[in-house]
Amino acid sequence: MQDKFINISYWSDVKITRHNIFKGLKSNAKYATGRLIDVGCGIKPYEALFTPFVDSYFGVDYPQTMETNYGDQTKADFFADCSETGLGECSFDTLLSTQVIEHIYDTRKFINECYRILAQGGVGIFTIPFVWQCHSEPYDFYRFTRHAIQRLFSEAGFEILKIENMEGAYATLIQARIVYLLGREHNNLLVKIICRMRNLLLVPYLNFKALHLDRVFYSDKLCLTYLLIVRRND
Repeated sequence: MQDKFINISYWSDVKITRHNIFKGLKSNAKYATGRLIDVGCGIKPYEALFTPFVDSYFGVDYPQTMETNYGDQTKADFFADCSETGLGECSFDTLLSTQVIEHIYDTRKFINECYRILAQGGVGIFTIPFVWQCHSEPYDFYRFTRHAIQRLFSEAGFEILKIENMEGAYATLIQARIVYLLGREHNNLLVKIICRMRNLLLVPYLNFKALHLDRVFYSDKLCLTYLLIVRRND
């Protein structure tokens, strides 16, 4: 399941974002040390990236959303509300949270909890959607700009080490087109068959273009996801 999550097909509607998240986390895994907590861990798809850098890898997930997304395939070690875990203060040296914050209604409470359970000098690594379709409904509440991310985490006491786009406008617009192509419903059987045949050829081509030409036509005005790295300094 973990390999399937990462090595996803070119026919998938999430190929672009998962590829870029994996690439971004891999290049920044060196920030992780000591005891790591994966908040909203699901199936722990990125565990193999971080285990060479940490002493332990501990996963937490919220029962309601976990059941919707992963069911009995979850690899959580502990089940709790991610904005009120009940875990000890300063318990972890590294906190990882990928594509989770948009699903938590009380954003500030969640960020404050992340700050609380990180040790002094501990590092938080987050991936945060900016342009993405509604998913895991009804537990999908927000999208965040770069400026909102910086302000929310700074106000919680974090030092911002890095905020970067994980792709540009070119890949983002292609992603929107793929969602449209794969999500559109047709009542006419013949039209449905024609569209499915078209998608079999077009979707992998679009995914390939997005992944290989995004930097050629790069613009930072849109992205699918931000990578955020912060530190608790107090």
